Amino acid sequence: MDLKPSLKKLQESMDFKVWRRKNNNTYFSYAFKIPQEMGSNDWQFGFYNSKKDRITTFIITGNNIKIRPEEEIFKKEGMKVNEIQLGKVKLTFDSAIGKADEFQQKNFPKDKSIKTIAILQNSQEFGNVWNITYITEAFNTLNMKIDASNGKMLEHNLSSILSFRKE
Repeated sequence: MDLKPSLKKLQESMDFKVWRRKNNNTYFSYAFKIPQEMGSNDWQFGFYNSKKDRITTFIITGNNIKIRPEEEIFKKEGMKVNEIQLGKVKLTFDSAIGKADEFQQKNFPKDKSIKTIAILQNSQEFGNVWNITYITEAFNTLNMKIDASNGKMLEHNLSSILSFRKE
C-alpha cells in the first residue's frame, strides 16, 4: 500500500484519533520505509510537535498500529522541521524507487543496492522530497533527493561507508 492510503488508514484509526485530540498542535513531518525489512503495507509516520521540539512516531505493520512514545528529534541545531505538504506529493513510493533504481543503474552500475532507506520529508532546501539512500555491495552509500511532485533528481551523493569512520 502506498503512502497516502496508509496515512489515511492511520488517521482514521481510533488510536490515532485519541492521540490527535491530546496532540492537536502536531503535524505530519516524515514517512520512513526500509523495503527489505518491512512489508509492502508497513510504514513509519512521524508527527512533529514544534512547541516541545519532539516527535511521535506511528509504526504501521500490516493492520497493527503502534505508537512510540514522544521523543527528541534527530536534527542539526537550529534546523526547522517542516510539515509535509501532502497535496504536493505526486510521486508514489514505488515511482520514487523506480526513479532511484534507474538513476543508479545508469550512473553507478557497479554500486548495486543491498539495502534501501527511503524517507519522505519537507527539506528547507528542496521542499517535499523522497530522500533515498542505497547501501551498496561495494560498501558505498548512494543518497538521492528526488522531488516528490515531479520526480526530478535534485541532488545525489556517492560516499564510501568507510569514510564515516572516526579516526
